[in-house]
Amino acid sequence: MQPQPRPPMTYSFQELLSRTFQIYGQNFATIVGLVAFVTIPFSLLSIIASPQPAVLTAAGTVSESAQTASILTSILSLIQTVLITAPLTYITSEAIFGRKLTIGEAFSGVSNRFTTVGCGVLFVGIALGLMLLAIVFLGLVFPPALILSGIVLYMVITASALMFPVLTLENINPTSTISRSWSLGKRRFWVIYGIGILVGVILFIIGLLLGNIVNGVINAAAPNMNINLQYLIVSIASDILGIFIMPISPIAFTILYYDIRSRTENLDEQLTSPDVRPIDLPTPASPLRFDGHDWRNIAILSVMGLLIGMAVIQFVQQMAGGLMPALP
Repeated sequence: MQPQPRPPMTYSFQELLSRTFQIYGQNFATIVGLVAFVTIPFSLLSIIASPQPAVLTAAGTVSESAQTASILTSILSLIQTVLITAPLTYITSEAIFGRKLTIGEAFSGVSNRFTTVGCGVLFVGIALGLMLLAIVFLGLVFPPALILSGIVLYMVITASALMFPVLTLENINPTSTISRSWSLGKRRFWVIYGIGILVGVILFIIGLLLGNIVNGVINAAAPNMNINLQYLIVSIASDILGIFIMPISPIAFTILYYDIRSRTENLDEQLTSPDVRPIDLPTPASPLRFDGHDWRNIAILSVMGLLIGMAVIQFVQQMAGGLMPALP
């Protein structure tokens, strides 16, 4: 019997969303089980590291113990993200090829990539973070410099969206991650932007509803509950909800990774065997180069960044001015 041909790996925006939830539904138990398997122990460790919300001291600073807890929580969050997103990327990739995985197969399939993925994420985070801090500093000193925020925002969106598919599915070193993921991401920038906005809105709405529900239940059942206990309950509820929401982005961006490579690098034609995967193929050269298409998108983002940044600075200045009379 002839094997069934693989469906095309190019999608419209609507088809991409539909395929995302189709893969999620077909692998629901594995995906949710994997996220829960990682999330639960890391959530417990985070609660132990930071059992209560950070509180400002009388001098207006955060205590040293709170700072230490924040650093430890950030490290745990990074490890958790890698341990969840890399296997989810692999599960989605194999689903595109018609193969369903177990949780164990998902972890074993990327076990030799965890170090590379972790180092790549750290490298990208530090590089983009320094760029962002530089723009913020320039914006505070000289607000019109916020026009440069479009370049950073463009780099952040394009590089971070496809960072995990590149690190997980390609034979690439961490230091090449920014140029490679940025090179791919810019080819369907507004699709990436739309997915990010859509997922962000979903998270915001659900988070807002969850907060109101939890606060309503607490106020009705135990109006005098200790603030630290309230914080613990909200954290647990958020983690439980996150187990079901967290997989959406990795699945969508992995599908988009195949879409972009199929459109622009003829990936479909290179996958000549059912067992061939992107990691078996040489990674195309991806120089960090801007063209007219990039500058147009950057111009749009720069105007948006300037308007939003000026509004935020004005709001902060008004808040600071309102607090000045209260100072001795």
